[in-house]
Amino acid sequence: MMKRRALALLLAALTLVPVILVAGCGKDDGGKKGGPAVVAESREEEDTSRNYDAKIHDMHGHQFWFIVRELGKYQHLTVNEIYAEELNGDKVNDAVFKRNAALQEKFNCEIREDRVENPASAVKEQLLAGEYQYDFIYTGVSQLRPLSASNLLVDFKELEEVNLEKAWWDQNAIEGLGIAGKAFYVTGEAGTMDERSSWIMYFNKDVLEKAHIEMPYDLVREGKWTIDQMYEIMMATHDDLDGDGTYTIGKDRFGYIGQADNNWFHVAAGGLHLSRISSAGEIEIPATVSEEVLTAWTALKPLLTSEYRDVADSGSRFRLGLGTFYSCLSGSILNMNKSEQLNFGVLPMPKLSEEQEDYWTSFSSTWCYGYAIPVTTDNATDYEENGFSSGREQAGYFLEAFSYYSMGTLAVAYYEQVIKGQTVKDADSIEMMDIALKNKVYDPVVIFSFGKLGSALFISAGSNGGQVAGTGEPAKGSDVNYDTLVSLYESRVTAARKALKNYINYVTAED
Repeated sequence: MMKRRALALLLAALTLVPVILVAGCGKDDGGKKGGPAVVAESREEEDTSRNYDAKIHDMHGHQFWFIVRELGKYQHLTVNEIYAEELNGDKVNDAVFKRNAALQEKFNCEIREDRVENPASAVKEQLLAGEYQYDFIYTGVSQLRPLSASNLLVDFKELEEVNLEKAWWDQNAIEGLGIAGKAFYVTGEAGTMDERSSWIMYFNKDVLEKAHIEMPYDLVREGKWTIDQMYEIMMATHDDLDGDGTYTIGKDRFGYIGQADNNWFHVAAGGLHLSRISSAGEIEIPATVSEEVLTAWTALKPLLTSEYRDVADSGSRFRLGLGTFYSCLSGSILNMNKSEQLNFGVLPMPKLSEEQEDYWTSFSSTWCYGYAIPVTTDNATDYEENGFSSGREQAGYFLEAFSYYSMGTLAVAYYEQVIKGQTVKDADSIEMMDIALKNKVYDPVVIFSFGKLGSALFISAGSNGGQVAGTGEPAKGSDVNYDTLVSLYESRVTAARKALKNYINYVTAED
């Protein structure tokens, strides 16, 4: 379970309390990734997981190169946490610049980055040729998995210079993204994309106020924010704005906007998994769908078959007031804040029922980024001069320092930027964001889409609902039932198990 910062600490960060880089800043959860902390609540018991006690190495001017994914057209998903050319007043940019300046001075090194659309593809040929160019790859775990399956990435658990139990590493992600006891990609305080890739619910406050519906914040606090409550509000607020008797995307207000793979994110919001980890730590893919998932699928049927659901995934229409609810990445809040006319709030993904104890979310493996070290770092020529046994140990050592120096700086700056413009008018949404990202489902078979047992399964088994893309005709919905989901799952489970077995064989094979 992902522990998050107390709301008071987040509010303190947003009031721009000066941040001092000390070992006690950055996490208060024993290394489970969360939002920013400004000060430690208590110093009565020393927490050694926060202490950076590694020997300081002189890197003799070594340039550490990161290759990262460049997505200019998706500004809210553009990586901005590694390199900054200069101070420019942007909170994240300036935090990155100051962190890098401190690292470069302390370790006598340089930090550089290359930005390409597909880092994994760009470096694969070099990796296969054994060429050393990059120390780190930073991209989505869905891009990194093929590299790890080809034994082209270093297992962080084998690096003596990396202590994955330290507070600056995300323990849940290390466990959830690992297979066969290995960790080929890690995230933590040096990353924000894992948070930006997590699913939350946005809603139009003006629409609810006009319909005399109370804001759902208290429902969340009372544990009563469920899919049924959301559906009830959705059905009370959709509107044929042009009065022509039909619902047309781009003209009328739909009750819900969200892409088709949201079907899975609503199932995951129940804290449910398709695969499971055995007591021996092995991934198990059941022969058929669990009763819990089937029950969830039934609970979602009214939403999935509703003609008032827009599945064309357009945040722009939500920003224009053409949707009551919009389910998307938490990082999309950066786009929401650009719309002056939009009065929106933030909510966690709704529970499947009130009996469910916690709110849960999942994430997109395309946009959840991890840091990886290519095996070709061993071809660096200066690691012995710098005091290391190998190039991979040199890279691991620096990423450890890079992550530690991000505590209390990068996360704070990101949260200030994310909620800038939202803080004064809706302090409730700060609390809701905290709740929404508290508990995250890591399901290996979904993350890595073995046998396409992931979001694609639920797209195929579910209904488009809303509008048929490109036709303007309303879709009344198709059958969303046990039989469809079960038959599709069982038709893919053999391939999923084979893909998982092959992957494990690759990564555990002796050299």
